[in-house]
Amino acid sequence: MKWLSVAEISKITMIPAPTARRYASLFKDFLSSKKMGRVTKYPESAVEIFKRIVTLYNEGMVTTEIEQQLRSEFPRTIEISPSERGVPAQPAMNIQAELSGAFADMMDKMSKSLEVIADQKSIIEEQREDIYKLKKAFVLLARSQKKIKALPQLDIKSITEEYGERTNALEQKDIELEEATTELAQENTNLKHKLEIMEAELIRLRKDRREMENYFTDKIKRLNG
Repeated sequence: MKWLSVAEISKITMIPAPTARRYASLFKDFLSSKKMGRVTKYPESAVEIFKRIVTLYNEGMVTTEIEQQLRSEFPRTIEISPSERGVPAQPAMNIQAELSGAFADMMDKMSKSLEVIADQKSIIEEQREDIYKLKKAFVLLARSQKKIKALPQLDIKSITEEYGERTNALEQKDIELEEATTELAQENTNLKHKLEIMEAELIRLRKDRREMENYFTDKIKRLNG
């Protein structure tokens, strides 16, 4: 059986990599997977599930509705632990394996959190770009209004009043957009700060993991000796 990473599935399905990682996290109950080194990989059959998820989102379904639909179409995956398989293990090795598994799970969750932050950062950047375009459009509209007001006065008073009201509305909208941009910039700064903290914590966890593994390796050698 061929196993694929999220990046490989992204290329096959044409789903953006951040979106594919989010789907893998949201619908992990329906995706068989296994760790290969530091990378989580999925069987080729998972490609169809990713495509189905995209189709359901495009049809207007929300996440909970998609879960129900997938539950009716695909079996949910079940993780089987070594003890359930009836495979005996040495006590010391069991302790080391449990600790390694716990650290690996913690690091996996940390990586997923970093991916979510990266996705949020990308969304914020897109929103800021949209706001910039809207502001530019409002500026152009405001200039047009001023040019119209500079034209020779028309006899129809109601038209002039209507343009004045629209100009005031545009100016108010510009103020609101400026406030929204400031808030988004602050949120982006906070996200960057959180990302730096989480990256530092991830480095510390990796160091702790290595030290813990070395400690238990020495402990096992002493027990065996």
